[in-house]
Amino acid sequence: MGAWGVGSFDNDAALDWLDTLDRLGAEALLIAFQTIAEEDERIETEQARIALAAAEAVAAARGHAAPDLPGELAEWTDAHGRTVDDALAAQAKDAVTRIRDRSELADLWEEQDSGPEWDASIAGLLERLGAGGD
Repeated sequence: MGAWGVGSFDNDAALDWLDTLDRLGAEALLIAFQTIAEEDERIETEQARIALAAAEAVAAARGHAAPDLPGELAEWTDAHGRTVDDALAAQAKDAVTRIRDRSELADLWEEQDSGPEWDASIAGLLERLGAGGD
């Protein structure tokens, strides 16, 4: 799947996942985070991209949206954001940390000399996930 930047929605997998979120609701968030939590090996790129999109949904639902949040995700969080609680935010933070520390996606950005930009993007997401609800 294509990617054009280090942002959480700068790739096809994350944008395609929005359809899953629309269909499954908060269950799509749980599935994304559980997939990361259950991975014993390096986390695959597509799994990481989906979980990062899910983490962005959590941050947005808690009032800390990224400036480049897709419109359809903003609409979803306005309508369903109340389903995102502290436990889900903790799962999101755990998933993002695991992706940062041991994923093919992190390796990919490092190999393409975009590591510092990607690291900053991930740090911003973690900060937004920790804001407010904890």
